[in-house]
Amino acid sequence: MNTHAGLLAEFLRLRVDESGKTLAVLSKQVGYSTSQISSYLSGRVPPHALVVGLIAATVPPVLRERREAEAVRLLRDAEHPPRAAVKPVVPAQGSAVSLAQAQAEQIQVYERLTRALEQEGELRQAAENSARLVWVLLGMVNTLEARVRQLTGERDRLAADVAGGELDAARKRIGRAEEQKATAESELARAREKQRQAEELADRLRQEIEALTDELDRLRGEGPSPHDHLPALAAASPAPGEERDAEADDIDAALARAAAVNDQDADTIDRISTEITGGPASVPPARPLVPDNPLTSPDTANKSAAQLKEDAEAAVEHGDAPEAARLYGALAALSTAYFGPDHEDALTNRSDHAYWTNESGDPATARDLYSTLVDGFTRVLGPDHQSTLTSRQNHAACTGEAGDPTTARDLYTDLIADYIRVLGPDQEATLDSRYQHAFYTGEAGDPAGARDLYADLITDHTRVLGPDHEDTLAGRQQHAFYTGEASDPAGARDLYAALITDHTRVLGPDHPDTLLSRHNHAYYVGKAGAPATARDLYAGLISDSVRVLGPDHRNFLRSRHHHADYAGKAGDPAGARDLYTGLIADRTRVLGPDHIETLDSRYQHAFYTGAAGDPAGARDLYAALVTDTTRALGPDHEETLDSREQFDHWAREAAGA
Repeated sequence: MNTHAGLLAEFLRLRVDESGKTLAVLSKQVGYSTSQISSYLSGRVPPHALVVGLIAATVPPVLRERREAEAVRLLRDAEHPPRAAVKPVVPAQGSAVSLAQAQAEQIQVYERLTRALEQEGELRQAAENSARLVWVLLGMVNTLEARVRQLTGERDRLAADVAGGELDAARKRIGRAEEQKATAESELARAREKQRQAEELADRLRQEIEALTDELDRLRGEGPSPHDHLPALAAASPAPGEERDAEADDIDAALARAAAVNDQDADTIDRISTEITGGPASVPPARPLVPDNPLTSPDTANKSAAQLKEDAEAAVEHGDAPEAARLYGALAALSTAYFGPDHEDALTNRSDHAYWTNESGDPATARDLYSTLVDGFTRVLGPDHQSTLTSRQNHAACTGEAGDPTTARDLYTDLIADYIRVLGPDQEATLDSRYQHAFYTGEAGDPAGARDLYADLITDHTRVLGPDHEDTLAGRQQHAFYTGEASDPAGARDLYAALITDHTRVLGPDHPDTLLSRHNHAYYVGKAGAPATARDLYAGLISDSVRVLGPDHRNFLRSRHHHADYAGKAGDPAGARDLYTGLIADRTRVLGPDHIETLDSRYQHAFYTGAAGDPAGARDLYAALVTDTTRALGPDHEETLDSREQFDHWAREAAGA
């Protein structure tokens, strides 16, 4: 066996070992018996067809062309080894020393060549491990994206059914799936980088191997080689971590195995890089990050992290919250995949993504993003870090905005205790959380509890911030509102009367908060038993609101709604009917025909049509309204049921008229 035949045999044995196939399996694929294959793999020069067949049967398609070229070159060298001298020249005086030196050089070159081939085999193994891992992780990322979509659908269905315990479990499953997806993306980025590093180092070694082979041939041409009977190189052991669960039913275990393969390959690459270059392989920190196109957005162009950040900041500057959310989402995915989910940049980008998702009008998704972000901040920075507490505050706020005031209230309860312990009772974040806690207490169906919480908060706001601070005035607004909602309209009326005075003095008569206090004051005046006074208060408010807010502002339209209602309650149903006629047209134009406030105005219009002496007209209006509320709100919505009840009433009235 010549040296080059041994190198070819070693190369082919590595490919067979990497494939994991037995000789019996390969025999069927290449058309040679197991004994023939074994003989050729032991050092006999194989035919060209067998070499090509073994490469095709053992090497993944992505590497097949390169491996085949290497194998054919080794076969050519094995078939045509360098010709040694037929008869060595009789050494002259002193040439024995030169011959010994030549043989020593051959041994040294051969040892270097042997080590280079071993290193190349290890690197090719690492590159192929990474190549296989990339395909596995791409499949996992795709699967996890589908899982997140599926769990989100489950969460939305449970939210509609108000299933508390199951809903919390669904949210945790979504958060876990998103963390797993981020981990898979991180390992995918690592696998790609390890594949690149391994292939670059292997290519460098290939050049060194060719140079060493040429040097060895030159030295052998000078005399007989002492290496013809050196043992064949030992086959490299398969890299650990290759066995993976074919079912992939345990995502965490699969990710752990992926990380183990990446770690093993990283150790191999760094060790060989240190041997070759004197230092471990590293990724230049300034290398621009370029994400793959997301599977869900195949038409989005790849951009570097710097470009994504610049575009996101531009979207924020232009007030384009949906675009900012999309760009920060891409940046969060990129930094998470590149640095890992717990890196400072990843956490910052994830926080921006959650914030702008909420600003774009999707508090449910923002809530879920903040839920996983809270876990990340707690794990990395600790439970008492300001970023952790702020994320908890945002999570609670988005939970409430997503339509779950009870859970929001409970989240704020726990948060307030931690804020007081960490920051103190008078810090702005503590007071803000108390404000939101009181608000969601009322929204969760406890207006009396909210009223009392706001009463205590006003005392502390006044002491800490002063009586004219905007937060103090906002707390008084909510305190008055929940006083009325807690069945004390007269108390609410008086609180709003005092608040109007202070709002006018501090903010001015045309400030939106002043106008809102006047609106609520008029409402509770009517609720306290003075509908004519409420009507007149609304009449004065309407003239100021249209001047300040404009004719299409929702608060202006709401004041018109209550003005019409109190006109009817004050004994003028025909006037109320006509006011609602004009309001319906404007609400339909501004809000749309299916908006709840448009439908509410139609309800009141039909009612006052009947109250003004036209039961048949009321019946027909309610019949049309029942159809539209059923379509827009559902058959069991309160508005639909009330409209159906009024239809029955006015149908009886019309029949008896």
